Amino acid sequence: MKVTKKGLITDFDNTLVTTRDFILRHLLHTTKRLKIKSPPKNKIVNILKKNPPFEEIFNSLFAKEGPRVLESYREDAMQTPYKAISGALKLVKSLNRKKAKIAIVSNRTNKLVERLVQARYNPKHFIAIIQPASPKPSKDAYKEALTLLQKKGIHTNDIFIMGDSLDDYQAVRKELKNNFYAVSTGPNTRKEFLKEGLSPKQIISSPIKLLAQMYGRN
Repeated sequence: MKVTKKGLITDFDNTLVTTRDFILRHLLHTTKRLKIKSPPKNKIVNILKKNPPFEEIFNSLFAKEGPRVLESYREDAMQTPYKAISGALKLVKSLNRKKAKIAIVSNRTNKLVERLVQARYNPKHFIAIIQPASPKPSKDAYKEALTLLQKKGIHTNDIFIMGDSLDDYQAVRKELKNNFYAVSTGPNTRKEFLKEGLSPKQIISSPIKLLAQMYGRN
């Protein structure tokens, strides 16, 4: 029996790894080191929801002091490890056993391979790590990944997309909207995704739940 080839395009931050928690932990560490007051957690989370360029996060939180805090933040950022989202490691391993092809598409890819390793992923389990020329939510953000998976013999209908933010979904072209699954592991809520037009079944609490959507219950 011929097995249908499957493909997955996945976001990285808050989809495969707990980036939000990392930022909160490392930012607290940085402000303590600089002996300055840390912004309220809800203010940080609200800024992260907007998915701005990284420099803008610090400018919004610290105004004129933003560049100095960012420089200090980056000095020892690699010493604070990334952790995998619950169920994400199991999903990636399961998909590799099934010979599925996985590509990461992220607006920020600096040190991404090192972060994968920290979170106990095998970088060889991904066929590509792509920082799109047109960042999400642009409709061209997934273009390179889609072309790559199609060249691997995967039909467009069998390509799934997973992300945690509204930007991830807004970047999906119309013909693939039903193949997008939102994990409620990032700053955007289930209610926000429903308002954006996703069906309840397209919102999953853990990446591992995508496996049943891709392959059925068998």
